[in-house]
Amino acid sequence: MPDIYQSLDQQGEDTVRVVADRLEFRGEMPDFVKMRERYFDRLDWASCHRIVDLGCGTGVVTRALADRVGPECEIVGSDLAAELIKVAMEKTDAAGLAGRIRYEVADSRNTGDGQGSFDIVIAHTVISHVADPTAMLEEAARLTRPGGTIAIFDGDYASLTIGAGDPDANAMAVDAILQTVVGNPFVLRHLPFLARQAGLEVAGFIPELLAEAGQTSFFGNMIDAYVGPCIQAGAIDVETALKWAEGQKAAAREGTFFGSCNYYTYLLRKPE
Repeated sequence: MPDIYQSLDQQGEDTVRVVADRLEFRGEMPDFVKMRERYFDRLDWASCHRIVDLGCGTGVVTRALADRVGPECEIVGSDLAAELIKVAMEKTDAAGLAGRIRYEVADSRNTGDGQGSFDIVIAHTVISHVADPTAMLEEAARLTRPGGTIAIFDGDYASLTIGAGDPDANAMAVDAILQTVVGNPFVLRHLPFLARQAGLEVAGFIPELLAEAGQTSFFGNMIDAYVGPCIQAGAIDVETALKWAEGQKAAAREGTFFGSCNYYTYLLRKPE
């Protein structure tokens, strides 16, 4: 079944709020910020005049771009979900950046922007959610000027592991989460091939690991955020889900929690 990010405007208000809160929590978590900054450090900001953040969600990464470029650089954030764009605009205004960033509701597979419009295209935790990753990558390539860069950062969610408690229950719960909120858990493993098909070169690759042992912040928040939507989607029954979630909270209280997931950045270059 398609993940909820593909139809967020059709989800209830509670689901939109949960997703927005998760995106903001994750985007401001120090370990997650470090991964973002590592690939930001590899981008050519000096020659950047226009940049777009595809699948920008609540704009947590889009706002961070304003710290990297001067006011002469146009920053655009686009997302399929109009409800998330509303949140992004509110948070951008609250941060005093309303004049620096323009937001638009657009499908990352067909944005409507002009060919070669951008020096840098950012796709931060979006390609794992889109219905057609190939179409999204081809659109990113179309949007990028010759010699420009596309930064793809996302989770290799097929590697998502929860280790505390019963292994069978963990496997069932993780599968429910992937069904509900990750449309393409294997996509980063195929990205070198997909990039080549889109006429792009892999110019850089940064492997990352986000793991917690004993206590949890990142994965505990993930569990809190997504158990409800998993139940609503019918990916797992109420009793099983709540029992599993409480077991993970107990493990964190006891100092026996374990969770891990791989994350990868691909820096793709569009040939001159």
